[in-house]
This record gives sequence, C-alpha cells and structure tokens, in this order.
Amino acid sequence: MKHLFKILIQFQNCSFNGAPVSRPALLCRPGDRRSFVVLQLDLLFWNISRKRISTLAVILSLFSVLPVFAADKESVSVEAIVTMNDGSVVTGLFTIIGSNPLTITPLNEGRQKQFPLEDIVSIDNTVETADMKKPWVYKEAGSIEKVYYDEKEYPFMNFIAKINLIDGSTVAGHLVSAAFYVKDNTGKRKMFLHRQIKGEKGQKLNEVVYPASLQFPGNKAVDALPIKGSVEGLGKLLKVSAFNNERESMLTAKVSEGSKFDFGNLLPGTYDVFILTDTYVLAGFSGNIPSGIKNVPLQDGDLAAIRKVLPLTDDFFKEKWLLKLEGSRDYAKTLAYKQRSDFLDGMGNPVHGVRIWHLEMMTWHLPENEWQLDKRFVLIRHKQQDSEKVRKLFIVPSLCAVKPGAELKLNQETVDGDRGFIQDLK
Repeated sequence: MKHLFKILIQFQNCSFNGAPVSRPALLCRPGDRRSFVVLQLDLLFWNISRKRISTLAVILSLFSVLPVFAADKESVSVEAIVTMNDGSVVTGLFTIIGSNPLTITPLNEGRQKQFPLEDIVSIDNTVETADMKKPWVYKEAGSIEKVYYDEKEYPFMNFIAKINLIDGSTVAGHLVSAAFYVKDNTGKRKMFLHRQIKGEKGQKLNEVVYPASLQFPGNKAVDALPIKGSVEGLGKLLKVSAFNNERESMLTAKVSEGSKFDFGNLLPGTYDVFILTDTYVLAGFSGNIPSGIKNVPLQDGDLAAIRKVLPLTDDFFKEKWLLKLEGSRDYAKTLAYKQRSDFLDGMGNPVHGVRIWHLEMMTWHLPENEWQLDKRFVLIRHKQQDSEKVRKLFIVPSLCAVKPGAELKLNQETVDGDRGFIQDLK
C-alpha cells in the first residue's frame, strides 16, 4: 500500500450503557478501496449504542474491521507440475494469490504454520473423508433439527495435505484453502487447492476433479542443520525462542538438562534468538529483513517518530516502550517492552502480586510521512511474580542473524562489563 491511511476522529452524539460517548468516523481519501471500513465502524457503534455489546466484543470487532496494511513485498513464482486425480497434468509458473503464504494447521496442533512456495518440494493432497449429501436446512432458527430436500445428492469431500519441505521434514494437516495463478505459454488462469469441496447436485464422487499432487522441481532439498546451544552461569534457563527473519515466523526450542536448548533442523535463512532465564533476557535483534522488500535506509529521528504513534497501537498493555530500531523504512523492526499489573482474572477479580510482560518485535513501514504498524510478534511472554528478580535485558551479537548449523554458548562472559545492556525489565 503506497498511500497513507489516516484515521480522523469526529465526535457525534452516541450513547453507551446510557452514557454519552464519542463516535469515531473514519475518513478515507476519495476512491480509497478501504472506505468499506467506514460502514463497518458505523454499524459497530450503532450496535454499541443500541444493543450494548460488551467491551470485549467491541475490542474484538475493532480488530476485525481495522486491517493492518503491510509494506509491499514482491510475489514469488515457482515452477510447478500439478497432477490431478483424473491423471491430467498442469504445468507452469505458480504464484499464490494474496499476501499470506500457504497456511496449514498440522494434525494434533492448534496453531497454524505458514510456508512460502519456495520452501516446498512437493504437496500430497489426499481425500480424508468423502460422502454424498442431500441439501438441507435447519427446521427453524435455533433448532438443531434438519429438514432435507427431496433433491439430488451432491459430493462433499474433506482433504488432508502433506507438505514436503526442502529441509527434508514433512508437515501433515489441513490447509487453509488457497488460490494460485498458473501461467504457461497459453496464458494465465486460476487454480484452487481446497480444504473442502462441495460438488454439484447430481454429481458423483468419482467425477470431482482436484489436485492430487503438486511438485516444485526448482526447489531442491538442502542439507538441514539445527541451531542449538547452552546457557551457563546466567541463571536457570526457562525458555528459548527464535524469529525467522525471512519467513516472519516464531519458533520455540526444546530445553533439556536445565541448560541446553535445541531448535532441531531448520529451513535456510537467518534467525534472531531470544533467551529467558530467571535472571536475564538475552536478545538477538538484527537488521535482517525478508527478501523482496525495498531497503530504504532508516534516518535519524525515525525511532522518535515511531514512538509518537506507538500510543495509537492500542492493546492489552498500558505501559510500553520502544527500545531499539533496525531494518529499513520499508520494513522497520522495533524491539518493544510492554507490561501490565492491573488486570482481572477469568472471573473478573483483580490479580495481585503478579504482572505480565512481553518482549515483542513490532514491524512498521513509512508510506508517506507517518509510520504505520504492520505486525507484532511476541518474542517472550512471562507472568512475573513479585518474588522474582528483576531481569536485565541485553542485546547479544552472537544471537543476531544466526544461521542453521550454529552451536551457541552463552555464559557470564556474555554480559561482563554490561556489554549490550539495554535496561532492567521493571
């Protein structure tokens, strides 16, 4: 997105639980495609005044109607060979439609994972369940009883996918349906990789055509290497995480023997590593950014300018600080420390003697003259008791832009002389 999207607040008469409140109106540039947000916000605040929806619902609704506009990144096309279940073959250059990589929810895991096409060697797409169903509706609103129409049945299929990655690992699970552009010497067309397929009435199961396998011959397997290490003399090791600078994803290491950690085999690229002990937070915070993004250099005053707009990024935390800035004006990375002690438990009771804090990375870009927030990544989350020590935060060069194959050794020499000290995490 090249144009600045400005939110201007206008005050109009509105009420919330009987009390007057301000009603924001979102003003867009003429012709801005994002003006649909105006209507959604109007509807939201009408609901607040008329239906008295809860504060939590308001917050969640705002997050759903106020999208985050990220810096433009060049689309990547890869050579593909697609074999359909009927034996036909489609070849050409594949480009995923949309800004998100291919997304899958692995089996027995609750969190999604994303993989760019260039990290994938092949995809096996198999039928998990297949049934013939009759059209139906619920008998009445709120009822679970179904009324079936006396019409022809239609096929309904669920799929399970296995993604084979260039590091030799595989991920099996349910894909988020994706659309692709396929370009060959006859032109460009769309192809879909579905999580589910609902066929036409009267169609038979064996008449449904879908991609059974996708091969990306230009993506060669690589020798997969791990990142692992140990922490000695810096307190009890609690957690180790890493941020994949190319793929914008978080990883968590396995901690063992009280002082060792291991991420296992990783995809190629660089990783910023973050370590939490009961005494220290050791952070790798590099200037590495994803490829395909323009690299306009940062300038003096950029960190101060981002700090000015930080209060507009409403979230759970009332206290937050930007500690460090890296990257470029098209992809700026800020290291943020956030904390809060005045919060309620699940029953609505105040929580005493504990505070929650995050070490986060927030990414930004500067489209014109005001910085815009793109994404947030929680590097470390900790619920700290009053009895715990105040931890010291250090930037450690050996944890910045780490490549697979590295074995990291952290000890007291890492922090001797307060090298890289940022602040106490009070």
